[in-house]
Amino acid sequence: MKVLCLHGYGTNIAVLENQLSTIASNVNDIDFEYVNGQIESSKARGLGAFTTGPFWCYYDSFAPSKVREAHEMITEIIEDEGPFDGILGFSQGASLAVAYLLQHEIDHPGQPAPFKFALIFSSVISFTPDDSYCMDVLHGLNDEEIEKLAAFPNVDLSILSPDAKTLFGTMVKALNAGIEGGFLHAHPDPDVFRRRDSSMIPRILHPALIRERIRIPTVHVVGKMDDPLMLEQSELVFQLCDVKFSKWLEHSAGHDVPRTPEDAKAVCKALAWAADEGESQSLLCRL
Repeated sequence: MKVLCLHGYGTNIAVLENQLSTIASNVNDIDFEYVNGQIESSKARGLGAFTTGPFWCYYDSFAPSKVREAHEMITEIIEDEGPFDGILGFSQGASLAVAYLLQHEIDHPGQPAPFKFALIFSSVISFTPDDSYCMDVLHGLNDEEIEKLAAFPNVDLSILSPDAKTLFGTMVKALNAGIEGGFLHAHPDPDVFRRRDSSMIPRILHPALIRERIRIPTVHVVGKMDDPLMLEQSELVFQLCDVKFSKWLEHSAGHDVPRTPEDAKAVCKALAWAADEGESQSLLCRL
């Protein structure tokens, strides 16, 4: 069984391999294939002093055009090194994995997913790669609202429509929590709203604003001690998946992959479920 593994912002494949070491030691016959992000970044907060770089991320802007480049990277990896049975991600890597799977559901409804299952560790909110996503919300913004949003993420949301508040209000909380925790990078373009360039305006994949759901088995793993705002993001990501094929696990630590033997065994049990369920779905698709 082959699993594609995506690391967190400001880390690298060596860091993720270390994070997954306890889990990997408890499973057999799984080939974890790690891939670095394409963009060099600063070192993530919380990494040890002796953790060496370079450090990477999959995107350093949340603009759809930049997120799309990360999706294209995954597609190229599948074409060159696949097929893969599963995809695994931590933090930004988890966010990217979910966005990739959901975009496949949107673009190819009813067709088999590129992976049979997914393991999602401490995901931050997912961003769309699609310029046209929520365009009705963007088109509904007036000049006053555009000026308010130009202060993003320090923005007054009170005058926005309900859908715009959902879209941008959640994103404000996600960015502020991520920036403060060192798990995300601020959007580098403060004038993006004034230019009205939809390819550069970041938009989150919010379950209240999107109909499609990820239909393959997913296991979502979070730390009980993680920041409440980070947990809120993981919960929103969980809601982007079909509840019939999703599991939610909590471990004893914070924004990290489970390290204790007990927590790792619980993840491995859920992984076995996801792999079996994903294989069953795949067989049905081939009938």
